[in-house]
Amino acid sequence: MTERCERVLVTVLGDIGPWSDRLILAGGLVPRYLIGELPEGARPHVGSTDVDLILALAMPDSAEAYRTLERNLRDSDFEPGDSSFQWRREVEGLDVVVEFLCETTEVERGRIHRPKDGHGSKLGALNVEGAELAAQDFTTVQVEAERLDDGGQSRIEVRVANLLPYVVLKIQSFQDRHERKDAYDLCFTIRNWPRGPAAAGKAASSSPVASDQLIGRSLELLTERFESGEHDGPKAYADFLARSDDERDQLQLESASSSMSLVEVALELIGHQCPNAL
Repeated sequence: MTERCERVLVTVLGDIGPWSDRLILAGGLVPRYLIGELPEGARPHVGSTDVDLILALAMPDSAEAYRTLERNLRDSDFEPGDSSFQWRREVEGLDVVVEFLCETTEVERGRIHRPKDGHGSKLGALNVEGAELAAQDFTTVQVEAERLDDGGQSRIEVRVANLLPYVVLKIQSFQDRHERKDAYDLCFTIRNWPRGPAAAGKAASSSPVASDQLIGRSLELLTERFESGEHDGPKAYADFLARSDDERDQLQLESASSSMSLVEVALELIGHQCPNAL
């Protein structure tokens, strides 16, 4: 399924020129790009059926940019989904959904914002707390895949939410909808971070958004949901992966331990660097 999503990504982003700088990849595709080579013996990431893209509203834009993006979606045979922030089409027999996210004070959290409504574009984005953090802390990767509809092989540069914004987005999402896949994506990234969860905590503490007030609240929330193997975060992670009861118990413990390692290191280092942030 991931291959289908990458084909969607290079098709949708490949024709919008410099405006691609205003889009940041989030969601289930992110771990494969942040982690790179997996530790020996680690299971590969399961991938994603969605392509989640953050619209960086803080950056300068124009109605034409939104119209271009919407036109590209329609030209690639995407159709509006159940909500105006979703677009979908069938790829090799399976539905792939493109979802747009943003962060704004113009509508309530969890509501749909239409940045250029009334200017020729009906494109909507779901208002998600923490989305703008990814616009300030991202990494750029190259994605190569075959464009849809026999469009040939193509390579694009994609901005990908970096570790700390990704942790924030995932724990907020788990809090809001309690989906096992969110717990899985979060724990997979932390557990398989190069040199381990403590190194992930150190990397998180060096993020340019580490002093944001949302970081402290999100790390506190991560602790509340993943503090032990009996908490709902590790249970959701284990339920997503486990093939037996014994494996479920082990996965719960590993998930809690990894998450708390990141939190402890990140809190200690951020507390020294930005004492007013926590």
